[in-house]
Amino acid sequence: MTPFRVIARSHDPPIARSLDFDAGQTCDLTIRSPQYQDEKGSSRTFLIASPPAEAPRVMVATRLTGSAFKRSLPEAPVGYEIELEGPSGSFVRHRNTAKPAVFFAGGIGITPFRSIVGDATLRRLPHRMTLFYSNRTPASTAFLPDLEAWRRQNGNFRLIATIADPSTGQPWSHDVGPIDAAFITSHLPELSDAICYLAGPPAFVKGMRAALDEAGADPDNLRTEKFDGY
Repeated sequence: MTPFRVIARSHDPPIARSLDFDAGQTCDLTIRSPQYQDEKGSSRTFLIASPPAEAPRVMVATRLTGSAFKRSLPEAPVGYEIELEGPSGSFVRHRNTAKPAVFFAGGIGITPFRSIVGDATLRRLPHRMTLFYSNRTPASTAFLPDLEAWRRQNGNFRLIATIADPSTGQPWSHDVGPIDAAFITSHLPELSDAICYLAGPPAFVKGMRAALDEAGADPDNLRTEKFDGY
């Protein structure tokens, strides 16, 4: 399992107060003097994981993959300053409440959906939302308690979480198995009118495109965000 790490910045009021963003947008983080360096530089783009209502607190989360940037993050002391630029991006919830939103998250691709679902729940928005969330094990399923709490609070939100490996002995009360066309249609028989959002590693996004095509989703209604590891 690749661990994930949450990075939160809440003690720089002048910057935080000026950060006005829509749920699902990105920001660029720059480590000024990273302990480790490589040819990719010291800046990376992250999808914001926190709802706008939590400002001035802003959260991003990442898998610790061993790159120079991500090796520098966990070794930084508390209070270490990181430059933030943004927000930007159009991977945001559609406005037409007559069309349901269906989210497909692979691993740490959950971050924009945490922001979007949290925002809709906190603001009591009428959007109908279904989240398909795939991970390898229960331990690698980031933010599950938040999502379960929002499911209880928001009657317009469905959570369909699934794992590939149930043999770890860790508690798990959700689905098991891959998200393929049969899995999708067993939960949502009709997809032709849905706006589908896909976020995760490139292989996951590619697989979801194929599954949704087989399940009958309108290809013009697909929106994607690929996480090319760094």
